[in-house]
Amino acid sequence: MVLDFMEHCLRTYYRHGIRWSEEHYYSSLCEDSKRILDFPTPTGLKLTLGKTVAPQFKSCHSLGIPTVRSIGFLFSSIPVELPPVDLADGGWSDSEKLRPSSASSANGGVPPPPLAETEPAPRDPRPYLLYGRLFEDWRLEALATKSLSDRTLFVASGLSSWDGSATAGGRDSGTGMGADPSKFTTQIFHRTPNWCGEAIYSTDDHVVGLSGLYRIQGTNWAAGSELYYTGKERSGGLSVGGRYRVSHGPNARSTLTLLASPMMGHVSSAYTTTIRPNLTMATRYDLNVYSYEADVAVGLEYAHGKTDQVVKAKISLMQGLALKLEGRYQQAVFSVGLMTQFTVNPRRSIGVEVQIF
Repeated sequence: MVLDFMEHCLRTYYRHGIRWSEEHYYSSLCEDSKRILDFPTPTGLKLTLGKTVAPQFKSCHSLGIPTVRSIGFLFSSIPVELPPVDLADGGWSDSEKLRPSSASSANGGVPPPPLAETEPAPRDPRPYLLYGRLFEDWRLEALATKSLSDRTLFVASGLSSWDGSATAGGRDSGTGMGADPSKFTTQIFHRTPNWCGEAIYSTDDHVVGLSGLYRIQGTNWAAGSELYYTGKERSGGLSVGGRYRVSHGPNARSTLTLLASPMMGHVSSAYTTTIRPNLTMATRYDLNVYSYEADVAVGLEYAHGKTDQVVKAKISLMQGLALKLEGRYQQAVFSVGLMTQFTVNPRRSIGVEVQIF
């Protein structure tokens, strides 16, 4: 999966800087299937230049047609050395060990604790990271994260618009448009070897939420739930989900996820598996039990190791067809994609994105 340069820096900081895995979040429960069925495709032309000014300081410049131009900076209190971009990574965490598909195991099938809990802590006991990006329309995107302890992480992010025309007219009573696009979000994460919890507050619709994911020790099962309240609509919601993973060997595994939102009537099931070396397939079925609206999606991902390229394809009754080619040549990472919908007035797009690190 081709990441934006700043996203690549942030992921490297989490994984190797503070050894924090985002894979244990409840929001990442369906990450394996989303990687294949919900991949974004580039629109128009975009060129990104990323540079490591110092081990603790990174910069990024983007130029796009018709997308806006931007400039970004990232600073971390600890040095972060960027590894080469792994196109076939897909967000898999090296810290999570799965039970093999056979019943025999040297330790009785009980997975060891995450790598993040066993390796020594970084040199800075309370590392932090600051990130900011300014767009050509004066939108400012910012993020700050700080480790409060080895098990607790605080994250604050926001998006602010300095364009007075965006809010001068106020909110339109008929469409709800014209409201202040600025928003601010705070999150606190706490983890143990088998559990990770999150508390979140967002000024966007004034959402307050709690979520947690528990990995059942001695099995490949994980279960979690999310509870949230929306102040704008004065209503709440509940989501419950489960995940089963089994390993078939190096870089090969199968994942089954079930997700339900009882109040919204939404039920989703997804299955992702490695059907042959370097070829992964995912399927997903979504159903709303109240409206009986349903969607079926199928996707494939092929990672050609010798040419360092990844090909993705998906088809969905509601989202349409999407194709994407990702590759790397020396210090350049490129992405070519197209998508179209199966509707009366379909939305179509085609684009090319090049990043030089």
